[in-house]
Amino acid sequence: GEQMQEAFRRCRHLEVGKGWLAVCINPVVTLVSTLLIWVFVIICVVEPDYMLKAMNVAAFGWIPEVWTWFYIVSQDIWILVLIFVMAVSKYGSLKLGKDDEPPQYSFVTWFSMLFSAGVAIGLFYYSVAEPVWHYKGWGGARWAHGEKGYGNDNEDATHALMISWYHWGLHGWIPYTTMGAVLAIMSHRRGFPLTIRYIFWPLIGERCYGWIGDAVDVLSIVTTIFGVCTSLGLGAMQVNQGMQRLDHGFFQGVNYNIPADPKYSTPLCGGTGQTCAAGKEPYGIQTNVATQITTIIVITVVATLSVVSGMDRGIVNLSRFNFALGMFLLFAVLFLGETYFCLDLIVQTFGYYVFYIMKVAFQTDAFERLGKMAFGLGGAPDGSGGSDSWLSGWTIFYWG
Repeated sequence: GEQMQEAFRRCRHLEVGKGWLAVCINPVVTLVSTLLIWVFVIICVVEPDYMLKAMNVAAFGWIPEVWTWFYIVSQDIWILVLIFVMAVSKYGSLKLGKDDEPPQYSFVTWFSMLFSAGVAIGLFYYSVAEPVWHYKGWGGARWAHGEKGYGNDNEDATHALMISWYHWGLHGWIPYTTMGAVLAIMSHRRGFPLTIRYIFWPLIGERCYGWIGDAVDVLSIVTTIFGVCTSLGLGAMQVNQGMQRLDHGFFQGVNYNIPADPKYSTPLCGGTGQTCAAGKEPYGIQTNVATQITTIIVITVVATLSVVSGMDRGIVNLSRFNFALGMFLLFAVLFLGETYFCLDLIVQTFGYYVFYIMKVAFQTDAFERLGKMAFGLGGAPDGSGGSDSWLSGWTIFYWG
């Protein structure tokens, strides 16, 4: 449209290639973001220990200490804003495209793409791992009866699932919903290119065409790449662990597929941080960096082919397949297991989630993060309560 052409004309742009290989890029945004990403990668490769320490200090030290309140309350604000926009204001029925345009995809297809590109890999792993982790009390969750001094295992299990509802419910989806809605309005209704800078058009107007817009796009590219890399890295570790367990026939603590040969008595000795003693050999797939790198390469190639093949042939069909496979797994667990218990638990824990949402949605662990009394920061004298690092390791990590 005219607005799209105007935006390309006013912004810095460079056309590269011809025909179907033609690409139009913003040279400043492309070069600066590429440079920043590669500088970061090279430093991590050259000095991995120092960078790991620096990132731990920033991610689990400075950010939780200074910005916990902002992370927590901002999610709440966006939920209230979107509820008002959808349910109260006149914009609730606003289409994310032109008024006379029919939907390009069905609701199920659209949701499949949103789900697959958003929370799928994390949800299907942590939907099991997270509540078990919280129930066991690992990490010092504040509600565990071992931390607070009263309660029982049943209450711990219910609270563990309630917190998982919180992390993957409204607050887990609100960043995707907010950004997706604003981008869709500015691009599909207003006609701007699909970049982050133009969501600020109502605030800064034509400054989007200048260095401010370039800075916004650079920041959005760098943070998106780092966020995707985090998800991809965690996903590769999950896939590696699952492949290793399937290969070894792991079930209830026993590896049934490993031969009885004495040389395989320590079958995981080829994993990261492990060494094989004399006369011992690793068996099958190992949980190590080499396997995880291979997994990342395969996933990246498949994702690239999906993107290059276009929306209708690649992303749509891959998302449908992914969502269908996920639903098959979900219903298999539901109907092949304790169906009525699962249904009871869903109803019960959802009720707890609705009841506790106002509490957990504003919980910043202010007293817990003071640490133990011996630290001298005002921590609780009785030594009860949660760990000072639980919130940063779970809620803030998710929101970040």
